[in-house]
Amino acid sequence: MIRLEPFCLCTNSVPGSDLLHALDVARACGFTHVELAAIDGVSEQIDVDRLTPGDVARVRSALDSRGLVCHAVSGHCDMTDPASFSRLLKKLRFAGAVGARVVNTRCGPPERYPVFLEHVRQAAALAEELGVALQLESYGDIVGTAAQCGPVFGALRELHVGYTYDTGNNFRFARGQIDMAADLRDAAVTPTYLHLKDASLRDGWIYNEAIGGGQLDIPGILSALEARTPAIPCSLELPIGFRVRAHDLSFAFLHPDDGTVLRTVRSSVDYLRRCAVFRL
Repeated sequence: MIRLEPFCLCTNSVPGSDLLHALDVARACGFTHVELAAIDGVSEQIDVDRLTPGDVARVRSALDSRGLVCHAVSGHCDMTDPASFSRLLKKLRFAGAVGARVVNTRCGPPERYPVFLEHVRQAAALAEELGVALQLESYGDIVGTAAQCGPVFGALRELHVGYTYDTGNNFRFARGQIDMAADLRDAAVTPTYLHLKDASLRDGWIYNEAIGGGQLDIPGILSALEARTPAIPCSLELPIGFRVRAHDLSFAFLHPDDGTVLRTVRSSVDYLRRCAVFRL
């Protein structure tokens, strides 16, 4: 079985903007590693436009007091938009300040690829200076499926940026019409980070589910990934706080209670023990 190391909980699994509450949920579920959510317009538990040095110190203290390590930051933004890209640079600096090893981001629309190339070079240079790995996530924009995105990473080889495979994103932008195990077997580039979600499409909406509760072949995906790499850093992402309309991919926010969130995380961990090796 593939090793997930480290195995993190992404704090966007806990709806809302209260980071301390999300950290409490992570600890209550037994996690020691987290990925902090600074996702533009979706889960802004870290608002980098308002961060002060004192705020960064308080985040570090909150992590330490709970026995948590911030391994990654979800810094998702449109890298081709100047304002969003400016925030990404702040997210990289925040990640460096809290000791994170990774920043994950999406890229932007393919028609603005030249702007992306200019910006990704700047971001990669800053990431290297900070000792942080910059990871580009499968989102159905400039970076998509593993079988398709080889040319993008080939052009960026000298920048040492990595590829984050996001199972839920792939299901979403393909509207469920994707065999991810086959995609990984045909991969043009090997993922170096995994965002693990489950999902289902029903009544015109895409929902995020507990792992094992959706339509994804999680064991098959992990087996295909193991054939390419025996171990991979992984964040469990269970963003049950929204659903996505299939025809236009617009978001509608939901409000699950704490009990539902805890059950979703814990049942996902229990399911994954059957098909992966990890430590909380």
